[in-house]
Amino acid sequence: MGIIEYAPGDVVYFPAGPFWGVCGVVREVDSRRATLRVDVDEGLVHREGGVLSVRRHTLTAAFDEVELA
Repeated sequence: MGIIEYAPGDVVYFPAGPFWGVCGVVREVDSRRATLRVDVDEGLVHREGGVLSVRRHTLTAAFDEVELA
């Protein structure tokens, strides 16, 4: 498999490990360290007082921990 170029806005998923099956959106790419900053949403979007809300988490993942969706 060749080197994959990731870019902000790409959708990735975790094919194994503790986040198995979780999808996220790439926010930052650090090619030098081969890591990505990924936003992951928790649960469904819901309404709180007329405002749509969702719990969002940001984590760092290595290139080899994710795959493009």
